[in-house]
Amino acid sequence: MRRIRIAFLSLLFSCGTLLSPLLIHASAAEDLTGKTLKPAIGVKFGVESALGSLLGGTLTGDVTQVVVRRDEPTKIVLAVTYKGFQGGRLWCEVTGSDRKTLRPVKRSPPVTLEDTASEVECTMELDPSAPENTNVRSEYVRVCVAKPEKTTPSYVKAYELSKPWRTGIRPENVVLTVTPKPIGTTQSLGPTPSAPIPPRLILLSAPGGAMPGSSPQLIMRRSVVPAPAPTTGGTASSSQAMTAQPPPGQAAAAPSSGQAVTGSGGSSSINNRVLIRNANLMTPNTAVIMRTDMVVKMLPPSATVAPINQNQFGVPAEDQNRGAKGPAAIAVEPLAELRSEDIVLDASHVLGVYPKFYPDQQPSSGLFYFLPYIYSLRWTEDGGYDMRMIYSATRSEGQAGEVAIAARLDAGLGIRERQIASDLMAAYAKSHGLPFTALRAMPIDSISVSISDDLRRYSIPADKIAITGLSDFLGQIDVSWLADPVTKESLLQALVEDMGISGRVTLFPSGGKLPPIEVPLRIRLADFVTFGPFRWNRAEPWRNQTLYPIRLKYLNALVLDSSSRPIVYSWDLSSTLVPPQGRAQWIAGSVPGWIDSQAKRVWLEYAVDATCANLTTRRPRPR
Repeated sequence: MRRIRIAFLSLLFSCGTLLSPLLIHASAAEDLTGKTLKPAIGVKFGVESALGSLLGGTLTGDVTQVVVRRDEPTKIVLAVTYKGFQGGRLWCEVTGSDRKTLRPVKRSPPVTLEDTASEVECTMELDPSAPENTNVRSEYVRVCVAKPEKTTPSYVKAYELSKPWRTGIRPENVVLTVTPKPIGTTQSLGPTPSAPIPPRLILLSAPGGAMPGSSPQLIMRRSVVPAPAPTTGGTASSSQAMTAQPPPGQAAAAPSSGQAVTGSGGSSSINNRVLIRNANLMTPNTAVIMRTDMVVKMLPPSATVAPINQNQFGVPAEDQNRGAKGPAAIAVEPLAELRSEDIVLDASHVLGVYPKFYPDQQPSSGLFYFLPYIYSLRWTEDGGYDMRMIYSATRSEGQAGEVAIAARLDAGLGIRERQIASDLMAAYAKSHGLPFTALRAMPIDSISVSISDDLRRYSIPADKIAITGLSDFLGQIDVSWLADPVTKESLLQALVEDMGISGRVTLFPSGGKLPPIEVPLRIRLADFVTFGPFRWNRAEPWRNQTLYPIRLKYLNALVLDSSSRPIVYSWDLSSTLVPPQGRAQWIAGSVPGWIDSQAKRVWLEYAVDATCANLTTRRPRPR
């Protein structure tokens, strides 16, 4: 039997000459690429040739042309055309205007000339150990040829090569000074807590349920047949729920608000919900779970994610003892009156969870339930992207083996994010006279995942997908799937080009009042939801730990005024571009000190520069 081949998705990035060799170049010089160099006529290198003939012996031949193949700030590649010199060794070295060798630039390695007439490449590079901000200039390049047993050239011919050789500041040493500039109403904030009202009202729910900004829409689906009654320890679905969908290219009908849905088959839209005929709960996909077990175990250990068969579904017993029955059908919106400055503000970045909270069917329990806003590929500073692959052995001769893939999807719901959501819900309940005990993750009876790309470049059927782990607050999901090698290559290509992989996670709420709910799924390498919001600390520089350049757009602070109305104040960060491992230090005099303690959340709004990346995969040898 062939051994199993293991491949880790090791993500390595470089940004052309920007970060290879981890240097930042301050300015661009004339690009010499493609230029034919002129012989240095009248410059007295002939003495060296005569001396070379004495020490190195005679060698017959000539260099007829030198062309620049590639020109970079710390490197140049020359194509040298010659005739004769058979058996000799050829190299190139640069000199200054004084015709002395430019020692910070390493000469090219000698090349043995096997043919009587041909072309060879000479590559010269600035010494990688050169200090930061090294700046030297060459004026000439000497093409040297020596006999095989000699180190002194017998032949030297010089060409004009006016080129600057520069290093910049290494990314890890880049420190950019950023001065946050208050926007609009934010300028009115004083040294003591105050809450001037920003001009813009953020509408979290648009007609049809679409959410403003770049975040995908949350879609809710309802089965015509009532959902099963809540049970403790329900069944987990590890495949896509079977639903009736309109034919491809045919949009679903959209009745007016309040119109009843009748008839059989198809689906209809009412407000922000899509009503469907079937939403069947399915049993765990044990076949895929068994065949992907090895790759799932390669995901980093997690203190919050438990194997799917260890999760307790349905309303927890301790909440049932308080009279809880599961979520009611009508939600409340603590951020319904959110106000901000007149900037592009993505509502999904404000709270981190979907902004509608569902009260329990038993109001006296004081329980409310939240949903994830979106699931994305998990990334950490220490471990990178949580995605692993295994190439399995073939089942029979001549057939391609399956590829098992596992990923950890994350909703960005850490302890801090859940506490902020709980504080907002508590403030809302107090201002509206509602009992409030706790904010919980939505209790579910089942869960399923579907992965398919918007452009239908590939499709992974439901029977090839399994959910293997779930955190108790729906913050993280471990999912695995099987693919053939061709589909695997399509997936990797989508990641390399940052087109990503889209899909949905379907949650089946407990209690029978809510329909199945679809939460968007998006796997991209360069995305805000992948890296999450970066926290801000005025006393510490922020370091870009990602593998992409990050453009800092705004500093935002979420506060509650005296009437518990949510407000976001913003400061402009001038779209400062911070390279990987670079740092931003703050001159934060315009940010009142009370923001640090009074704001529920202070975060950096940013954009990822996905154009500056080169993804490669590294596969260890078979073992």
